[in-house]
Amino acid sequence: MDRMINILIILILMFCFYANNQSALYGQDDNVAKIVVYEPFALERSIEYIECNLQLNENGRKGKELQLYVQDINTGQNTVCQIYKDDYFPEEKIRAVSIIFPISISANERKTFNVKYGSPHVSDKSNLSIQGQGFDLKIENQFYLADLTKSAESEGKNHESGQLRELFIKMGFNQRLFRGQNRIHWAPNFQKKDVQHYQTIAGWEKPKTYNLFKGPYLVFSERCDLAPGNPEILLSASYKFYADLPYFIFFSSMEFIENSWLTLLRNDEMTMDSLFTNVACERISGEIIDLPFKQRYELLEKNPIENEAPWLCFYNRDKGYGYASIRIMYDIRDRLGQPSPTYLAHTKISDGSGGGKYWNRRLIHDHPTFVPKGSRYTEQNAYLVFKLAEGDKFKEIKYWADRLRNPVLVEVFIASDNY
Repeated sequence: MDRMINILIILILMFCFYANNQSALYGQDDNVAKIVVYEPFALERSIEYIECNLQLNENGRKGKELQLYVQDINTGQNTVCQIYKDDYFPEEKIRAVSIIFPISISANERKTFNVKYGSPHVSDKSNLSIQGQGFDLKIENQFYLADLTKSAESEGKNHESGQLRELFIKMGFNQRLFRGQNRIHWAPNFQKKDVQHYQTIAGWEKPKTYNLFKGPYLVFSERCDLAPGNPEILLSASYKFYADLPYFIFFSSMEFIENSWLTLLRNDEMTMDSLFTNVACERISGEIIDLPFKQRYELLEKNPIENEAPWLCFYNRDKGYGYASIRIMYDIRDRLGQPSPTYLAHTKISDGSGGGKYWNRRLIHDHPTFVPKGSRYTEQNAYLVFKLAEGDKFKEIKYWADRLRNPVLVEVFIASDNY
């Protein structure tokens, strides 16, 4: 009996020794925070990226480069975090970081993760890659290749703006989306009263604020400067490209720091050569419209697509590929929460030269409009490449629109909160 007790004591001591050594090696007892994720919309999510901000005390700055991972408190599964922002505030002795990590979560499930210092022995291999430097970048995953580089073939493409110039759809299509004279992502754009031509974000030349963050899960570029030809507008924009996802996300904000008169103000504009046969959208009523381009005029001119429409797309009926805008956020409130001026706001499907087609969200539509200082217009959209599904052509758009427009709830508790 005594021998059994001694063996048991030795085993307990060995376990404690092993656990302590593992903690010292991987920081497993050194919790930084707790993150609670709740899926409240009855939507199964096989891959969901959790993005959140953490504030670490001075201890978070000691030693070598910061490494963090999360551990599922129920399963013990470890996942490496990508740190894509890292700022230190010496007076407050605070290190502020932004992290991202992937999870899967079932409908109505709640998951809790401990954030820990260290790097566990798990793979963080990624299909997300980036080439180039500065503003001239190409970002690729298994679904697409996004080309943000400049090109000397036209004035519209020859600026170091960091704006999307072309998009190459993989997925077995190997289809290049492009526009003859312009970048395909052509907005926000704006036209002053009594000025013949409009200006666009693609005319930026090395915007003053530019930050690029890259890692296995996310490539994130953010830009901010006065708008080209419109110094009364402070323009901000960002792209987020993800591993394992068939879309990227774009955010833009137009804030008027001085009064202005405009005859045109647009965002969410994608312009492409004659590569598609049909346009489709979901109206705010839930009705889905699906029309060949030639048949769209009577319906969409009389009853335009709303600016708040959940999604719209172009697709090629014969080849089976499509490109969609999923509207995640649309906000025209000024600094005090009042509506900023609009004129005949709607989403327009337009014809371009040479048979080209483009969609654009019109905030001010061909009418002189006074826009006072403090007005703001912001948007966030996901741009999705997809394959037409049998039975329900737009099945993939609906799948992602449901999840992007109804995000999981994320709550962060810092270790100092005594959680």
